[in-house]
Amino acid sequence: MISNSAADVVVVLSLMVSLGAYVFVSQREGSYLNILTPAYLTGIPAYYLLPIFATHLFGNDASPYSYTYVYVTLAAENVAFAYAYLHSTSKLMRLPFRYSYRNFGSLSLVFLGIAILMYVPILLEFPEYILDPRQIYEHTRVGFGINYYVSSTLAYLSVILIEFTEYPGWVRWGVSLVAAALLSLHGSKGQVLSLFLVLALFEVYVRGRKVRLLPSLIVAGGLSLLVLLLFVASMAIDKDPLEAVRTISEYSDYTRNAMLVIDSHFPLQYGRLTMEGHLYGRTPRFLMPDKPTNFGALYLDDQFFGASLDDEKGAPDFGIGLQYTDFGVFAIAYLVFFALVRGWLARMFVRRLNGTQHPADFFMVAFLANVSLFPVGAVGWLLPEAFLVAFFVRFASRVGTGAVYRDQIRIRTRRAPLGGTATFDGSEAPFA
Repeated sequence: MISNSAADVVVVLSLMVSLGAYVFVSQREGSYLNILTPAYLTGIPAYYLLPIFATHLFGNDASPYSYTYVYVTLAAENVAFAYAYLHSTSKLMRLPFRYSYRNFGSLSLVFLGIAILMYVPILLEFPEYILDPRQIYEHTRVGFGINYYVSSTLAYLSVILIEFTEYPGWVRWGVSLVAAALLSLHGSKGQVLSLFLVLALFEVYVRGRKVRLLPSLIVAGGLSLLVLLLFVASMAIDKDPLEAVRTISEYSDYTRNAMLVIDSHFPLQYGRLTMEGHLYGRTPRFLMPDKPTNFGALYLDDQFFGASLDDEKGAPDFGIGLQYTDFGVFAIAYLVFFALVRGWLARMFVRRLNGTQHPADFFMVAFLANVSLFPVGAVGWLLPEAFLVAFFVRFASRVGTGAVYRDQIRIRTRRAPLGGTATFDGSEAPFA
């Protein structure tokens, strides 16, 4: 078992490396609110601060090997993403479908309306939990997946699209507030936080605002306060204080459970759990009524926290423990590789967005910034789904419009029109 002092050293060193990567990206971007902010805003408390707190309050049973492996991997992922993001010089990717700029407002309202209609059946099924949405979240983990998750994604899309219009501020704020209310009824604090992160990224990568260190810290502090208030609101008033502290500390289980798996010497699965997550997680239950409930990452839940899975309320996440179960000591190579891919794609879509100023490209930027636009667990990386949504938005944006554009290769220095006021004559395009 690793000592508390040694554990603190490992955590602090990993945190310093990760923060160093953040500073490098921030200096290159000219803004301390940037592509890394969403991942760091949620990751630093969950992976670094809460584990230190939990270790000193409740103890730690991890071995020195598992503790070091987890935190070396976390730091390596952050460095790999930053390196690929800052050093990518590849040509821009052409996307299918021509696109336009003139119907974002109508699409936003349509998507928001569909999001509400899709969630109404769930509210009608559990009307007694409307004032306690967390119960709705727990009761809809199995059986309501399509309604629950698609409703959330459409709510995010409605906000993204309305922000690209020149509608009055009260209309844009109204759509955002309705979407926030709908997401709060989903019972997940993370979904509400993701909406604020979408708006923050819009200010930086679409409106071009450069946020200095102090304002960034204020924004991060404000969002952290929001998360804390959501925590407090979701807890019973009469809950024992120590139990409340333990509940909050459970959000450090991403690292603690990964160490549990590593130290258990669980049989190597050779990628089986990852493949199950991609296959079963993407298959709606109405198409596969006999789909198991303990596939992919949930298999580890069944092995280590069977009671929680039997209650159909889920179980704490295993973080990189899933990849370690599948690939053993080579899990770090697997995770670093995909961090490099994500960084490369993020740089490409930021460059595309700078030229197109189109919501389809912004959706990809937010997705690659680790904003949870698809709040689905135990599925894996939803990159194919993100591309499909982006393609759909590009196609839908041209419905009923006149001027449409297609991707070229060379980036213009002039930005594309924002909010449905395209001035291109058809011979020009944002990539002309």
